[in-house]
Amino acid sequence: MNQEKLDNKIIRLDLFLFYIRIFKSRSLATKFISSNRLRVSGQVTQKPHKLISINDVLTFTLNNRIKVLEVINIPKRRGSYQESLFYYKDVSPLEVKVENVNKSPVFKFVQRVGRPTKLERRQTDKLMGRD
Repeated sequence: MNQEKLDNKIIRLDLFLFYIRIFKSRSLATKFISSNRLRVSGQVTQKPHKLISINDVLTFTLNNRIKVLEVINIPKRRGSYQESLFYYKDVSPLEVKVENVNKSPVFKFVQRVGRPTKLERRQTDKLMGRD
């Protein structure tokens, strides 16, 4: 095992995420891993000291997007963003945006009859530009 560490075939998970610039600091990476939101090759982990190697797949949700990263190489240091792209391959699913092009806007009409409430009066004033 020590020989593999010396050959840089394995690395700590939190250190890897810090080196490839997913997180700004190693402590942020540690907190994220400890929150049970990361999978390594399909298994949920909450141990930042978990050792990962080449061909491991990391799956996690970041900023409401699912990220799937495959480890290609092991970095020796935290470099620039351009350098970090050589250490992983992003195999995340593409997001499909559904645009409502021909959909008419939905208007909500008041179901009751009578004098408007204070909230409705304020909304009317805002709509008419009488703020």
